[in-house]
Amino acid sequence: MAISLDDCRVLIVDDNEFNRKSLSLLLTRSGIRNIAFATDGVDGLAKVETFRPDLVLLDVAMPRMDGLEMCRQLRSDPRNAELPILFQTALDRDEEQVACFNAGGNDFISKPIRPGECIARVRHQLERRKLFRDLTAFRERVQKELLHAHAMQISLLPESRSIAKLGEIYGLDITSHFETSSELGGDLWSIFEVDADRIGFLIVDFAGHGITAAINTFRLHTLFERSSVSRKDPAEWLTYLNVALKEVLPTGQFATAFYCVLDKQTNLLTYAGAGAPNPILCVDGELTLLDSSGLLLGISHHAKYRTQHVLLPPGGFLLLYSDALLECRGVDGAPFGQEAVLAQVRKMVAADRRPADPVSVLLEPFLEQVSRPLRDDLTLIWIGRR
Repeated sequence: MAISLDDCRVLIVDDNEFNRKSLSLLLTRSGIRNIAFATDGVDGLAKVETFRPDLVLLDVAMPRMDGLEMCRQLRSDPRNAELPILFQTALDRDEEQVACFNAGGNDFISKPIRPGECIARVRHQLERRKLFRDLTAFRERVQKELLHAHAMQISLLPESRSIAKLGEIYGLDITSHFETSSELGGDLWSIFEVDADRIGFLIVDFAGHGITAAINTFRLHTLFERSSVSRKDPAEWLTYLNVALKEVLPTGQFATAFYCVLDKQTNLLTYAGAGAPNPILCVDGELTLLDSSGLLLGISHHAKYRTQHVLLPPGGFLLLYSDALLECRGVDGAPFGQEAVLAQVRKMVAADRRPADPVSVLLEPFLEQVSRPLRDDLTLIWIGRR
C-alpha cells in the first residue's frame, strides 16, 4: 500500500520558470500539492526557513548562489541534516555527479526531466522521510514511557529518608546501590519492619533484564502489599513468595532471592535463600559466606526452604548483592568472581575503619574496569550494626 503524500511539502529551487512549472505539474499529478518556489540559492535558503519543506528539488547552475553551495549551507545546519535534497542537473560526467553527493545531496535527477523517473525518485525520498519521522516519533514516545517506568520502578525501592529513620530505630547503618543495565531492570530489594525489635531485608533478582524482568518486580511488590511478614520466618516468607510467583510468572521465568531478619535485642540473624549469591557476613573482622542455596522462586509449587541462624553483633555487617557483581567482567574479559569480591571486602575491613559510604568504596575498583551500561542489573545493600 502506497504511503499518502498529501501532507508533504516540496520546495523547487530553479532559476528557469519553465522548469519550475513543469516540475510543479508533475508533482501535482502525483498527489503533492504543497509546493513552494525559489529562483536561486539565496532565495532557496530563505524559503527553507519559512516553508520548512520535506524535500528540496534543487537545480545546480543558478545565479547568485548555485545549488551546490545552497546544499552545503543547508547541511551545515543540524535542523536540515535529514532533509532530502534531490539535485536536478544536465551534468552527466561522473565527477560532476559526485560533486552533488559531496555537497550533501541524497540523489539527482537528470535533465531533460523524465516524468516517471522524477516522480519515482521524489516519492522514494518523501516516503523515507515520513518513515524516518514516524520512527523518530515512536522512539521518542517509547523513551519517554521507559523513563516514566524507570521512575516508577525506583519508587518501589526504600526511600533514603525511610532508610535513615529505620537505621536510627534499629541501630543500623544501611547503604545501597541500585543500577539497571537498561532503562528497566529485574532487581528489587526491600526492608520490612517485622516488629519493634526485628527488621527484615529482602533482595530479589529476576531472570533477564529489561521490560519483562521489570514487570516481574512490580508483580512481586504487589505481593508485598497482600501479605504481612510479621508472623512468618524467612523460610515461610520465601515459600509464600514462591507459590505466589509460580501462579503469575510465565513459563521459564524465575528469580533468586535472599531474605533475612535481624533481632536487635538478641543479635540473632535468621535467614533463608533461594539460589541467591552468598551474602558476606563480617563479625569481629572475620568474613563468612552465608548459605543462600535453595530452589529459585517461581520454578515449582513444591519448593522447600530452610531457615538458618547466625549472630550479627554490634560492629559487624552483612553485605547483600545480586550476581552482576560476580559476573561483571574486568579488562581481561574474565568475570570478577566471588574471590575478588571477598578480597575487596577484606581490604576494607583491614583498613580498620568503616567508610561513610562502604558500598561506593567497595564498588569503585569494579566499576572502574567495566563499561556502562552494565551487562546485568546490579544491586548491593550494606547492613552494618552500630
